[in-house]
Amino acid sequence: MNIYEGQPDIIIRGGTIVDGTGKESYVADVAVKGDRIDYIGDLKGVKAPLEINAEGKYVTPGFIDSHTHSDMTIWGNPECHSSVRQGVTTEIVGNCGLMGRNKMQGVPYDEKGEGIDCVYNLPGPEYQKGAIAATLDKMDQMGASINTAWLCGHNGLRIMAGLHTTDYTEEQFQHMEEMLREALDAGFIGLSTGLEFIPGILSRPEEVERLAAIAAEYDANYSTHMRDEGTYILESVEEFLNVVRKTGIRGTVSHLNVKYDNGIPNDYLQKAMNLLKDAREKEHLEVYTDMLSTCFAPGAVEGLLPPWLYADGWDEGRKILADPEGRQKVKEDFCRYWRFLSAGQWDRLQCLRVPYMPELTGRPFKELVEESGKEPLDFLLDVIQAAPTAEALSKLGMQGIVFNEQTLIDSVVKDPIYMWVTDSFVTVEEGQLFQNTCNIQNYMSMTHFFTRYVRDLGVISIEKALEKVSSIPARHYRLEGRGVLAEGNFADINVFDLNELKVNATFEQVNRYSTGMDYVIVNGVPVIEKGVHTGARAGRVLRHKK
Repeated sequence: MNIYEGQPDIIIRGGTIVDGTGKESYVADVAVKGDRIDYIGDLKGVKAPLEINAEGKYVTPGFIDSHTHSDMTIWGNPECHSSVRQGVTTEIVGNCGLMGRNKMQGVPYDEKGEGIDCVYNLPGPEYQKGAIAATLDKMDQMGASINTAWLCGHNGLRIMAGLHTTDYTEEQFQHMEEMLREALDAGFIGLSTGLEFIPGILSRPEEVERLAAIAAEYDANYSTHMRDEGTYILESVEEFLNVVRKTGIRGTVSHLNVKYDNGIPNDYLQKAMNLLKDAREKEHLEVYTDMLSTCFAPGAVEGLLPPWLYADGWDEGRKILADPEGRQKVKEDFCRYWRFLSAGQWDRLQCLRVPYMPELTGRPFKELVEESGKEPLDFLLDVIQAAPTAEALSKLGMQGIVFNEQTLIDSVVKDPIYMWVTDSFVTVEEGQLFQNTCNIQNYMSMTHFFTRYVRDLGVISIEKALEKVSSIPARHYRLEGRGVLAEGNFADINVFDLNELKVNATFEQVNRYSTGMDYVIVNGVPVIEKGVHTGARAGRVLRHKK
C-alpha cells in the first residue's frame, strides 16, 4: 500500500539508488518537491509534471568536486557546461591559495552579475573593504548552473596586503586578517594556501598558523597545496598537520600523490598517507586528502623556478634569465616540482598554456621545441622570460604525464582518505575561455573516474566511488543537506546509465564535453534534461555559517 500522499514536481521511477553513503544500492522511486527530496520508496499511482524513467539506470547524489579553480572562469561561463555535463552539481572553489580573475582575459563577465564589484572583477592589487564579501553577492545575483562553496586564498591575501617577502609587518598581517574575516563573515567556507607558488612560497609556517587560527574560530576548513610534493613531501605533510594540531581546524591536503621517477623514494606516498591516517586514527584530527585520478595532470610552470629568481621582483627575474650567466645559474637550480624535467624526461611534458603567447597554447611541446631548434630547457626558459609580469608568469601552465596508474589505484581510487577531484575550471568548447583554459582535465576527469575505475577496471564499487564525491566531501566541508539521497535533503540528483558515460576529449582535441548524463538536477531543477543543457541557473552559493 502506498503511503505517500504528497504532490511532487518530479518523480524518478524505478532507478537503482546509490545514496552516497557507501551502502548497498537498491531500486526505488524518488519524489522531488521544490528544492528537496520529498520521498524515496514506492510511488506507484502518484503523478508528477515531470516523470523520469530510470529503469536500468543509476540515481545518485550530484557529484561534489572538492578541488577546482572555477572561481577564475565561472564569471564567463555561469552555465558551467564542462562540469555539469559530467554530473557535477557542487564545486569547492578558490583552492591552492589562488584568488583572482586569472583566466578571464578577453572574456566578458556575465551581464546578470553587473552592479556588484568584487575582488574578481576589480583591477587590484588593492581592494576596498567589502570587495571580498561582494564576491558571493555577485555570484548570487548572476546565478550559475552548479552550487559553489568558496575558499579564501592565502596568496590573494598576501598580494592584497602588499606582502611579497618572507617577513611581514603587523600592519600587513592585520590587513590579511581583516580581509580573511570579511570573507568568513560573508560565508566563505575556509582558507586555502598555495605554498609552492608565488608569493605563498615565501611565507613562514607561523604566518599560515595565525591565519588558520582565525579560520578555526569559524569552524572553517583549511586546504593546502603543500610547500613540496616531492623530496620534502613528508616534512610538508607534517607542516600541514601542525597547522591542524595548533588550531583545531579541519584540514585537507590538496592533490596528494607522488610523481613517478621524480627523484624520490617510491615509498614516500605511502608514508605520507600513513601520516594522515595516524593523525585521523590516533590523534582524532579531522583531515582528508584529495586527488584527480588521471596519470596526466596540469601544473604551474612557476613551481619549477628557484625562489631567488623572483625574490626581488619579476623585472629582476627577467634580467637574470636574459643574462647568460644568470640563466646558467637557473639551469643549475632547476630541480624542483616536476623534477623529472631536470633529469631530461621532456617527453613527459605534453603541452603548455601560455596566455601571453596564445600561438603556443595547446600545441605539442616536442613540436614547439623542434621548431625552435633549441634545447627543451632553453626553449622553456625563453617562454618564461617572455612573461611580462609576475601575474602573467603565474598563469603559465603545463600538462604532463606524471603518475603511475597502479599507484593511483592503490591509493587514490581505493583508499578512503581520498576524495576524488578534477582540479579543473568550468569552461566551454569554443572561444576565448577555452583558449585561456586549454586543459583536457576540464572536460573529462569526473567522467573518467567512473568509466575507467568503476566500469572498465572494476577496481572500486559504484557505492564506494560515489561516497568519495558525495557524502564524504559534504560532511567534511559542512555542506548541510547535500551529498546523500535522503528525504529532506536538497535535490541534487544525477540519473545515468554507466555504460553510456563517455569521455570525448582527447589530447589532440581536448575541448569536447563528456556525454552520457541523462538528467542532472540541481536544487530540484533539471539542468541537464535528456542529455541537453536546459540553460537553468539553479545552483546556489553555499555559505558557511559559524
